[in-house]
Amino acid sequence: MMITASIFSCTNDCDPGLIENSGMKEQPLRIITKALTTKSPNFMQEFTNGSVIGLHVVAENTGNIYDSNTDYKNVRAEAYLVSNRLNWRQSPEIYLHEEPVTVYAYYPYQSQVDFDPENIPIRISPDASLTKDCMYGIQASGQRAVNQISPVALLNMNHTLSLLSFQLRMTPETEGCFLLHAIQIGNKAGGTALCFMGKMNIKTGNIRGCAGTNASTRLKLNTPLMLKEIPGEPQQLMVIPTSRIRTDGDVEVLFIINGTTFKYKVPADTKWEKGKRYKYDLLFNGKEITLENVSTSGWLPVEGNMEKRTEIL
Repeated sequence: MMITASIFSCTNDCDPGLIENSGMKEQPLRIITKALTTKSPNFMQEFTNGSVIGLHVVAENTGNIYDSNTDYKNVRAEAYLVSNRLNWRQSPEIYLHEEPVTVYAYYPYQSQVDFDPENIPIRISPDASLTKDCMYGIQASGQRAVNQISPVALLNMNHTLSLLSFQLRMTPETEGCFLLHAIQIGNKAGGTALCFMGKMNIKTGNIRGCAGTNASTRLKLNTPLMLKEIPGEPQQLMVIPTSRIRTDGDVEVLFIINGTTFKYKVPADTKWEKGKRYKYDLLFNGKEITLENVSTSGWLPVEGNMEKRTEIL
């Protein structure tokens, strides 16, 4: 799925219908977020103790910073555990009156003197294991106005990058022992199809203002994977979405097997969209790598749906 489509089903302890405060002057904002997680030996997207998100709070009617308080422009919220339940601590705390708000969120939090919600820096690390799972959060549709009477905002957290998943297996006739040590993805020499830096709009999740470079991102396996006829664990890397792959090989995926580099040329007209997972099933015959199948899905867990619901108190 595109994660934006999820609708909340709250239990009694977080139902906004049960958290109304008629007659009270100001109430602290409470936020419930919903995010999907991915289970993989090489990639884990899950808010944990110490994770920090950013909140951008504006007046629903005008789109201006709420209550003209510049502190609400980029509020830091840090995760902490209470009885194995993940909560969030805002700094500063946001107080609501009768005027409704619209709340946006993003991850990971960035401290910026001149914060611009439409230009959050995004970077793909040369070391794929260090690339952050950049996310943006928007209020779920259909909820009541968020103000002092109903101070709970329901947010859907969405992935802004594309997730590439590679699953490699040997052809039946291939003989020998082959170990996969690393996977690297990048532009061809002088290419510009794939970006490694850009600016994210937290209201839409779109990344713009990026230029392709000769950079690449590389996933080094902690333990080499022995290739077999049965596919092994999928190896996953995140990239900035692109629709600029014009010809075969504009973007290259390099597989380091037994110390030798084998190249897979990404086909022309390939498009990678935000919030989607692209699974490449590949065959290796000892001499070259060929595509068996490619499938597209929402950014879902490899092993079942695993949801994390969190609340800012």
